[in-house]
Amino acid sequence: MAETTFADELTASPALFPFAFQQDSDAVEFLRLSRADYAKASFLDARMAAPSVMDDSIPWDQVQGAAAALPRSCHFIFHISHVGSTLLSRLLGDAPGLFSLREPKMLRTLADVQLQLGRPGCPWNAAEFNQRLDTLLALWSRTFESGETSVIKATSFVSEMAELLLERVPTSRAILMVVSPVTFLAAMLDGAMSDITSQAERRLNRLHQRLGYEHWRLANLSPGECVAMSWLCEVSSLHAAAIRFPERVFWLDFDHFLTNPAGGLAASLRHLRIEADESTVRALLAQPTMQQYAKNPESAFDVGTRKQLLQQSLEVHKDQIKKGLNWLFRTAKLPGVGRMIADVQGAVERPFDDKH
Repeated sequence: MAETTFADELTASPALFPFAFQQDSDAVEFLRLSRADYAKASFLDARMAAPSVMDDSIPWDQVQGAAAALPRSCHFIFHISHVGSTLLSRLLGDAPGLFSLREPKMLRTLADVQLQLGRPGCPWNAAEFNQRLDTLLALWSRTFESGETSVIKATSFVSEMAELLLERVPTSRAILMVVSPVTFLAAMLDGAMSDITSQAERRLNRLHQRLGYEHWRLANLSPGECVAMSWLCEVSSLHAAAIRFPERVFWLDFDHFLTNPAGGLAASLRHLRIEADESTVRALLAQPTMQQYAKNPESAFDVGTRKQLLQQSLEVHKDQIKKGLNWLFRTAKLPGVGRMIADVQGAVERPFDDKH
């Protein structure tokens, strides 16, 4: 019997997961994952519990050659952070016909490199970047069952790549997840500020690039203003993708989803071209997923808990929330910003029955 080669194993299923680039040797570290491993992982990065590592890293040229014949066929979830994207990814991953991947580490690497293209120290030129992106999209498109489509949930700052990713996979569709500025301010100020501070400089630079001029200095922004700036940065990235690919995106406000989870989930499935009747949607929502903290399913968490925490934050952080909202009110007067915010608000206010 012929020995199974790396190429055979790589193309047969997602069991070999491309985990990380090794820049010095231009190789890829792979993990061995079962379908259950994918389902369990909230993040496909260093936060995974005791993953099985492939013995040897594989040179990039060999990876690229082995994946050359694989198709690129996947969907995406883009979001602004802390808006229920992990919960939606888990629900969709349980639906027939879909296979969920949550926050591949190498997608974040590509997002970092994209911002460096053409600058000194960038590891790849534009052609190399595009080749690597296409190869990885092909690998992330693999599924365990025929007839399935993978759904890649990106990290929030990967939203900057939303247009490019939709361009690279012409058959793809995307769900764009947001919440209102008030909800975002309350959620982030109440314990998630590390997500804001770690990306603040980068997000401000991205926002300036989209506006076409520099308007603020990070040192002059209060915590609430910094959260509001982060909301505007990521929403503007999603809006740009929606303007370019209006028929391929579906805006989903997480608060609206929680008031009508059956309608929101059904609309999300329809947008991803999955036909699911009412009984299927009810069965998906009846699973423990809706009563668990999606990032850590061992912890109980539900709509009531979330509402209580947000109400507490609205009171505790009311001064910074007011500063953030005032910053957005002033910023909305800049050319194009108010119209963009109005476009997004209009998109998420449409009833689920009117959406894709």
